[in-house]
Amino acid sequence: MKRIVFALIFCLYLATGVAKGGELAWMSNLDDAKELALQEKKPIILFLHSRRCFYCPKMIEEVFPDPQLQKFLKENFILLSLDTATGSDSIEEETADQAPERFIVTMTPAFVFMGPREEKLYRKGKKHMIIYGYWKADELIKWGKEALKRFDKLYGDRYGRKSNEKP
Repeated sequence: MKRIVFALIFCLYLATGVAKGGELAWMSNLDDAKELALQEKKPIILFLHSRRCFYCPKMIEEVFPDPQLQKFLKENFILLSLDTATGSDSIEEETADQAPERFIVTMTPAFVFMGPREEKLYRKGKKHMIIYGYWKADELIKWGKEALKRFDKLYGDRYGRKSNEKP
């Protein structure tokens, strides 16, 4: 039964990307994103945002639509977006409190790069790779390439990825 539910979620995930004309289809459930990441053997990019954040909407409106960034992220990552605000501070109240406490940050936007089992990609797997702030598309791609390099180096064998693959 669990596989059927996951298959439905996965189909909805794919359909959402198509329905939006190629826009990024961010997932909003950590457990579903982790399961999909395990199946696709990809790391996760977690976009943490908040209503009080000035730059979060700018990232969504100005950076995420970039075709090169969209192509790069879709090919290499499972996309997860979580609201770090609580209650009425969230962008939409139904998305409030999405982020588990371990991912609450004091500054947004923030991007956390991690493996499918929340593996850490920084300092030989001892810390999460987190970048804070507003980034242009080409800069975000550079960070993503660095995250893929670290993911493949630390966990490539575990997920059947070649360490020398170029993103």
